[in-house]
Amino acid sequence: MRMEMRMLAPLATGAATLLLLAGCASIPLGPPPVREVAAVSDTMSCPDLVLNPLPGAGLVPEDFEVVAVLECANGVTREDADGTVAGNEVRRYEGDLTEFLDAMAAPSDPGPAAVCPAIGYGFRAIWATDAAGRFVPMSFPSTACGGPKEEEPLAALARLEVVDRTFSDTVRVELREATAAGCATRAGVAPLNVLGWAPTETPSAVEVEVSGAMVCVYQADAADALDDAGTPTLIGDGGLFATAFSLDSPEAHVVLTAAAGPATARDCGEAASRFVVLYPRTVTNAVDTPVPVTVELDGCQRIIGTDFRARPASPEVIALLSP
Repeated sequence: MRMEMRMLAPLATGAATLLLLAGCASIPLGPPPVREVAAVSDTMSCPDLVLNPLPGAGLVPEDFEVVAVLECANGVTREDADGTVAGNEVRRYEGDLTEFLDAMAAPSDPGPAAVCPAIGYGFRAIWATDAAGRFVPMSFPSTACGGPKEEEPLAALARLEVVDRTFSDTVRVELREATAAGCATRAGVAPLNVLGWAPTETPSAVEVEVSGAMVCVYQADAADALDDAGTPTLIGDGGLFATAFSLDSPEAHVVLTAAAGPATARDCGEAASRFVVLYPRTVTNAVDTPVPVTVELDGCQRIIGTDFRARPASPEVIALLSP
């Protein structure tokens, strides 16, 4: 979803310039915009990020008898046996809805405005529901600059009783098993040379004395590594921890030496579904600690070395890192 940016050019008159310098945020130029009546639906959904009003949102139809209000809350976390998951929570409000419905039905401010800040607005996903289980996506009245006027409606909503909370998890954010192993719950593959970023100076893992390495293994859904047109993309944070194991010093040196080799990775259109992040262990008197190395176990089978550039992984390296 795109971020709405609304800004009109400042007026050229001296009076307008003085108003702008004085901090005048907006100058009403016309009547409030007409608010559309919302569409009634048999289903509702909670978008992950609401940067625009819900599709079809508006005023509640006059013949729609509201018995409860449903609010989508994003980024809610819950603990389970494996760790922490994040998702959406639908909160059901009941009671005397008059104050809230009146606040939501209030007219928008006069507009458009002559001067508005270049700012994006977030919109809460709120639905009205009737006894038949139908839903209406509700819109807030808007300010002269197009932002939602939330203060009065949300204050009225807070005075209602939450009678039910329904949580649906969408992403695993913490695995106790990963934490116990010293690994991140999620990781990704993103060679910076592909992104056009210049590497920073970091110590080469073959230039310091390495006693071994810890290897964190991640599983990624290859289908999620394709865009809408089916074109392979770089895995961002789609890898979820699967397991961990250790390499001894000779084994770690094999991988780290390969990671310091020429950056000659071939063009490849295969998305990796499994990859590892290798963390070198240095001896106690080592001053510098080399950065981690990422290796794709399938797909293009690239090594992302300590210089953040990609090169092909040999069968020996893949065998060492395949649990």
